[in-house]
Amino acid sequence: MANIEEGLRSVGTLRKTPSGTIRLTASEHACESVLWPMIKDWLPEYPEVQVELSVDPAMTDIVDERFDAGVRIGEALAKDMIAVRIGPDLRLVVVGAPSYFERYGIAEAPEDAARQSG
Repeated sequence: MANIEEGLRSVGTLRKTPSGTIRLTASEHACESVLWPMIKDWLPEYPEVQVELSVDPAMTDIVDERFDAGVRIGEALAKDMIAVRIGPDLRLVVVGAPSYFERYGIAEAPEDAARQSG
């Protein structure tokens, strides 16, 4: 996010008011927990900057789809993509009914829970 803010500031030196469209793609979770909390505060400062946000659970080819950036949480990247951390580590918590844990035990990894529910 700092890179985007820095880019907006540098564009501001070329123009009095930054303007244009930033095309982003993000998973729903990344959008809600990381992206939107970051951009909602600086977006009003740049009224001529438009953000086009595509919320998609699939890994999007940002080059083919002509996006400026893609935001995902902990997912693999294509070999020619570059990842930049824009948010903090996220903590995951396992929750369930006592009867579920009595039957299956506590999952040690997300894959365990997926196998237990099948």
